Amino acid sequence: MPGSRYTQSDSQGAARGDAVYATITVETCKIVTVIGYAAGSRYENGSGSNFLCLHEVPQWRSYISGHQTYTGSIYGVEYELYTGNNIFSEDNAGGPLFDKPAPCAVCYVAGRSSVLMVPARTQCPDGWATEYAGYLVSEVSFRRRSNYICMDEAPEVAVGGTAQSQAVIHPVEVQCGSLPCSVYISGRELACVVCSK
Repeated sequence: MPGSRYTQSDSQGAARGDAVYATITVETCKIVTVIGYAAGSRYENGSGSNFLCLHEVPQWRSYISGHQTYTGSIYGVEYELYTGNNIFSEDNAGGPLFDKPAPCAVCYVAGRSSVLMVPARTQCPDGWATEYAGYLVSEVSFRRRSNYICMDEAPEVAVGGTAQSQAVIHPVEVQCGSLPCSVYISGRELACVVCSK
């Protein structure tokens, strides 16, 4: 299953001296513990603010069938990358990424207790190993807040419906002002790298 990446640390893994992180790109995981679908809340509504990696084969506890009035919602994530904002390679996607669903994986890294996403960098700090590099993505700035994730520079595509416009991700551009304009140039997309140690 193809995709791009996002990072989230696991406190249990850190306690054992190993690290765990989630990503939207499956192919670069050395040891995959979960493969699934990137998911989040609908782009113009409330619910959770973070993106999750939902297992490709869900397990259910008790549930009430049908849509209920007072519940949160979660949707599959799709790429909102088109000619005007796509800075990613489409080599792993088999064609254009626009409106395609995003896969995800949870990766295990033995012998490393920390995973760090470093925005605005293309290389890890000295002594850290690179897991993957790419670009910072989030929900579009005029809709709702979401977390920033580091998406692999060559995203993959998941199996699923296309052009659903439910949960979506966009590249993140710098807006200088409080950030110094001499180094953070407005309108440039931010790179990122995920590192482990």
